[in-house]
Amino acid sequence: MKLIYHIALVVLLVGTVEECREPYLPPEIQNVKNYLVVDGTLHIGSDSTYITLSRTRSLQDSVPNIPELNAQVTVVSQNGLRFDLKSVGNGVYATDYLGLSPNERCQLWISTADGKQYLADSILVLNSPPIDSVSWKQDTFSVDNKKGVYIYVTTHDPNNSTWYYRWEYQETYEYHAKYDSYLFWKNNTYVPRLPSEHTYACWKDHVSTELMLATSVGLQQDIIFENPLVFIPQGSQELSVLYSILVKQTALTREAYDYLQSLRKNTELTGSIFDPQPSQNTGNIRCLEDANEPVLGYVYASTVQKERLYISYRVIQHWGYFIMGCELLTGDSTLAGRGLFPIEQVQRTIYHWAEQSCVDCTLDGGRTIKPGYWP
Repeated sequence: MKLIYHIALVVLLVGTVEECREPYLPPEIQNVKNYLVVDGTLHIGSDSTYITLSRTRSLQDSVPNIPELNAQVTVVSQNGLRFDLKSVGNGVYATDYLGLSPNERCQLWISTADGKQYLADSILVLNSPPIDSVSWKQDTFSVDNKKGVYIYVTTHDPNNSTWYYRWEYQETYEYHAKYDSYLFWKNNTYVPRLPSEHTYACWKDHVSTELMLATSVGLQQDIIFENPLVFIPQGSQELSVLYSILVKQTALTREAYDYLQSLRKNTELTGSIFDPQPSQNTGNIRCLEDANEPVLGYVYASTVQKERLYISYRVIQHWGYFIMGCELLTGDSTLAGRGLFPIEQVQRTIYHWAEQSCVDCTLDGGRTIKPGYWP
């Protein structure tokens, strides 16, 4: 009886504490001003430049971001050349070409729809050294369940003048449906698919969103050797047929590296008391009307170096990618009434059939248009 009494007392006390608990919302969370956020890099040369403008929001706001629309965004060189960025929607402003040279200086100028002017500090155009290699290794044995393919980038500056690096990438991979359907069932008859109507082979893209940074400061030479970029877990769809990654490399100033490294820690490494705690990031953009108005973001300028890597499933050992649950049925046109799709003719009135998900790769998010650079 005493044990039951003590348990009941604990439950009662816990319930009382829960009822007395009220959510605490600091003023900083409830009264968040819409400060301007500037995200992007000035890519010098023929590589496109994208600058995204948005506004800060409350932590309670379910909207992912507040795009800054109808702004004017211009890059001005030290020689007075102007490069206007065009709005491409959702707060993104872009240009296909910035005709600047390494060691030249420029500034980013922004005019928002409410009439405010924002200006970046003088930006030195950096020259990124070439990428030496983009390589991969397969780990077929791992005690921590990290079997898969690791992708690395290696670079160096023979002049020992870069020291700080950033990488972005775009992954593209080909994958296939379980079966290639050569037919449609339309108007109670079999109709051959045209070549453009086949949905067996698809291609899917993924663009990096994480900050990938490295520095060679502390080494005797400006070398980055096999910096990890991507991990593809064993059995993933990405390496079921052919995989490609296009790596872009830019050079950073010490200040840009410190800013991005702090941002990376704040956004990716927080989660426990042992992780680095959020800090105030001071960028290089200011409001001309109000010097005390915070502006979030750091803009830098660099030439872009690119390197593409292909990996075929044929060179991967025991990858183990399988499409599950795709039963191949054999029968006549009555199977069309069960929502199945014809694949090919077996006999005069008998065909192979399967569910749509087994013959249509686009249902998995890909597209059937083969990229122009695909081998």
